Amino acid sequence: MTIARTVCLGFITVIVIGTILLMMPFATEPGEWGNLITALFTSTSAVCVTGLIVVDTGSHFSFVGELIILCLIQIGGLGYMTTTTFLILLIG
Repeated sequence: MTIARTVCLGFITVIVIGTILLMMPFATEPGEWGNLITALFTSTSAVCVTGLIVVDTGSHFSFVGELIILCLIQIGGLGYMTTTTFLILLIG
């Protein structure tokens, strides 16, 4: 397996795990309903550190859901920085 495939599979795995966690009932506020597209888009946006949202994060997600999003942002940023550092070391 090449390095590029490993990085892509790592990002996809974190996105899928984040999507599953954001779809759980404890991740949304009472009365809110988490659907697949919202959870997938939010998880992908958090891991790729783009900051795009479909719903208002503060009112749609519970404290646990916000912590999940925060962890996804941290994991995505760490993955981005690790990959960039590795490529810089590899090039020069």
